[in-house]
Amino acid sequence: MIEDQVTADAFAGRLLDDGLSPRAFGDGPPASTWVGAGDALRQLGLGPGVEVRVRDLVAVLEGRHATTSARVLRKPVFYDLVFMAPRSVSVAWSLLGEDGRAGIEQAVQASGHTLLTHLTRIAPLAGGAQMPRSFVAALVLHAVGTRSSAGGAVPPVLHVHGCLFAVQDGDGSLIAPHEPALADEDVQRECDAVAGADLAHRLSMLGYQVRNTAFDGTGHVFELDGVPAALLDDEAYWSNTGCAAGAS
Repeated sequence: MIEDQVTADAFAGRLLDDGLSPRAFGDGPPASTWVGAGDALRQLGLGPGVEVRVRDLVAVLEGRHATTSARVLRKPVFYDLVFMAPRSVSVAWSLLGEDGRAGIEQAVQASGHTLLTHLTRIAPLAGGAQMPRSFVAALVLHAVGTRSSAGGAVPPVLHVHGCLFAVQDGDGSLIAPHEPALADEDVQRECDAVAGADLAHRLSMLGYQVRNTAFDGTGHVFELDGVPAALLDDEAYWSNTGCAAGAS
């Protein structure tokens, strides 16, 4: 929960830090977007597919309408649901030109959206008793987890923050997501697996060769062919990946 204006401003600034975004490495599509049903988003003065701006994010963190500042969410909360692309996808992204990077970025962001959509279909987030009609969330794509090299080299780490702020109940009203349903580990594993399979499909449609690793203990359902296994397994290289934008 964001408890005051200063904290909301600080979190929004970290989440939308250009230094963590793919835009720090070249031009491309927007790295953030509001997602959810149009009627849910409009209750907070937002629209689907619109780029996330700091001032709008701060307003929503505080439960207010982005334009009028009117109170919409009585007890604002949010949940930062992070979808991590497999290491090989991040490596491939880092080696490509802008056109190639843009295709991977769009695929990763879309799969983050798939995670949220699937979550609302299988978890009773509306009061713990029913599936929600829709939701309000911000998707923010990051290309690295930190700007600091104090902990070692900064490897590419494509990941999507799916900040879930509210769900729609049966009457269409916005309410806080039911936290116990979000905390269900089986639900989390299923959503990660569905998003991973979705990303594998999207990348295969772009021409990448995908290798199934669902039973390899990697934590991901696939990796891309052509990336040396020694690099993927080099834990020292991947040690400085913790995202600096996480809620605190």
